[in-house]
Amino acid sequence: MAGMAGDPFFVKAALWAQIIGFVGGVLLAYAVFERRKRWALGFGTRQMGRKFSAGVLLGALLMSASTFGIWLFGVILFHLNSWTSSLALELVWGFLLFIGVAVNEELFARGYLQGLVKERFGTTSAVVVSTLVFALLHSFNPGMWNNPVPLLNLLLAGLLFGLCREYSNSLWMPIGLHLSWNYLQGCIYGFEVSGTPMPSLFTLKMSYPNSSLISGGSFGAEGSLVTTMILMLGIAGLVLYYRRQSQTVHTN
Repeated sequence: MAGMAGDPFFVKAALWAQIIGFVGGVLLAYAVFERRKRWALGFGTRQMGRKFSAGVLLGALLMSASTFGIWLFGVILFHLNSWTSSLALELVWGFLLFIGVAVNEELFARGYLQGLVKERFGTTSAVVVSTLVFALLHSFNPGMWNNPVPLLNLLLAGLLFGLCREYSNSLWMPIGLHLSWNYLQGCIYGFEVSGTPMPSLFTLKMSYPNSSLISGGSFGAEGSLVTTMILMLGIAGLVLYYRRQSQTVHTN
């Protein structure tokens, strides 16, 4: 078992089996118990590309801003890795993996769970419940409980994803956001993704190992107080943007 657990192919196969099984289970539960109640999971095709692209752009902007902010404090250094065919293949596999992760977690937390609670108890309760459950899904990730920052940032990220689901009335925006946030964090900038290391374009080194509250330490950028500020600004900006959009529609 120890040998299998250390085999990269077995680890990848097990992870994909988990993703496929979880997605299949959620879709089956929705089809059997909820479909006739006529609340939607959020996979509508209206403006699908636009909403997905908006999510990808927002995730890339927020993660890049967080990375730049951490770098400005001087606690991390980047080294560009040599471009090889094996690295290119790993980056492609990482991209596919994070598509699976984004669909898996958003379908469950923002599609099924948030939709189920909203149908019974309203929007506020739905966003709160999905935010809490999303954060707790990461309870066993390495470094999760080293300090309070990872939990705080996962709650803020869950809130951001939940608001994207409600404002866009679709899962495509939070899926796009989740994808670019994870992929840039792990496969481009070289952070651990919620405590999980990934092959990356850059190798990241901590210039001050004891500065984990700023650098994020072993949990990655999601363990940094800089990311806390960026997520708070992202949430505020999202709310302000959609409120202005709503006011514009009502005025017209």
